[in-house]
Amino acid sequence: MSIKVRLRISYMAMLIVPIILFLIALPIVASFYVKNIDRAYDIKYDGHPLQSTMFKGNPFKDLINKNSLILMGIEKAIEANPNILENTNYLSNLDSKLKLTHSGIVIRKNGNITYSTDFINKTAIKDSLPKFGYGKENEFTHNLMLNNLMISKQHDFYFKDKSIGSIFIITDAGAMLTITKSFFFVYIIVVILIMLLINGLLTYWVSKRIVTPIIALKNASTKIKEGYLDFEVESSANDEIGELYKEFEDMRCRLKESVELQLQYEDNRKELISNISHDLKTPVTAIKGYVEGIRDGVADTPEKMEKYINTIYKKTRDIDKMIDELFLFSKLDLNKLTFDFEKVDIKSYLSDIIDELKFDLEGSNIDMILIDEAKDKTAIVADREKLRRVIINIVQNSVKYMDKENGTIQIILKELGGNVQLEIKDNGPGISKAALSFIFDRFYRADPSRNSRTGGNGLGLAIAKSIIEGHEGEIWAESTVGLGTSIFFIIKKCIKEGSELI
Repeated sequence: MSIKVRLRISYMAMLIVPIILFLIALPIVASFYVKNIDRAYDIKYDGHPLQSTMFKGNPFKDLINKNSLILMGIEKAIEANPNILENTNYLSNLDSKLKLTHSGIVIRKNGNITYSTDFINKTAIKDSLPKFGYGKENEFTHNLMLNNLMISKQHDFYFKDKSIGSIFIITDAGAMLTITKSFFFVYIIVVILIMLLINGLLTYWVSKRIVTPIIALKNASTKIKEGYLDFEVESSANDEIGELYKEFEDMRCRLKESVELQLQYEDNRKELISNISHDLKTPVTAIKGYVEGIRDGVADTPEKMEKYINTIYKKTRDIDKMIDELFLFSKLDLNKLTFDFEKVDIKSYLSDIIDELKFDLEGSNIDMILIDEAKDKTAIVADREKLRRVIINIVQNSVKYMDKENGTIQIILKELGGNVQLEIKDNGPGISKAALSFIFDRFYRADPSRNSRTGGNGLGLAIAKSIIEGHEGEIWAESTVGLGTSIFFIIKKCIKEGSELI
């Protein structure tokens, strides 16, 4: 569920749920106050609850109903004796009955009030009482309220002397109004509590789904800021927060890889300095020793002098070659070396290189062989000089480790779809599986003593890998201990379209 949908649901719930709870709470609270009004006005008749379903549950109408029953008794008494309302004993009995419902009577004769219950102020209500005949038209209540007094019933009649008369049953509504005010006050409090409860629950639900994950992300970002990256942020949410978690975790992983790579670069830099120092120290120490021998007169014959000078020259040439390779590798590593790509006829190109290598290998009992399995006029897109460096480095590496009396190095040419594959295969000692995956690393030597007689400076294959990758090709090795090693690499073929090469 998306955050947008979740927020819409919370907004709708904030409106609908309180309304439902208000409607449920209203009859519950009202029933409690109805019971209070029933108790306050003792709404029973002759000790028994009213059975009228018409007024059931409505204390106001139950009160009128009770007063109606009392009024019916008065009407019968007036029919029997029109002047009975002038009998003080009868009126006292009526007051006793009506006091149970906080009610009283007012008797009016020819417009003048002749009797009223104690709590009724005759002067205050005289001009507010309904006229003669009004009670016939309005059987139940006139809704007249004056100083908390309510006229609940009116009966008009004639005295024996034909004077018009009216009897009013008036209720003191003060207690009912107090209870009603209390009801509204409590109901408002209930409404506020419901609103607070619903808002609190919805806020908790929203915060749990939105705010809590954001706080977790904030804590995770703090860890990253402090340099701690060995943790995971996970979320099972299928919404925007879940997507944010995935992006954050991806960023953390990339940042961790970047830091680890930076640390690896730093370690490589330290190792580079150490290896360079070691590889330079050996020829420099030899040069220093031979120079001291010449200076001390050890080379006291022309033959010795020539030998010392030739050795010094060879060592300085090795140093110069090492510096060139370091310079080339650093440019390749920093992607600052440009490639001059052109169309190259791979067969004639390989023939020229093999002729050059055969010349260099004269007297070494190592035979160079070209095995051509490609079609005629196969061309590639390559930088001639740098591809030459790749082949020479691989061949020289095979020559250094050759342990057979009659060595063989084969260069096998094949076509693979839109690519050309070269395999440089020797019959040397082979490479163990443990070492095979490291041979293209810079300064790697299978000989841990770093014997420069066999191990070189450890940059040849690393340079070859960088050059092939610069050609957008691949390079890898296969080897069997005791049988030999094969170095493979793939270069794109040249496709001619019009006058341009692709």
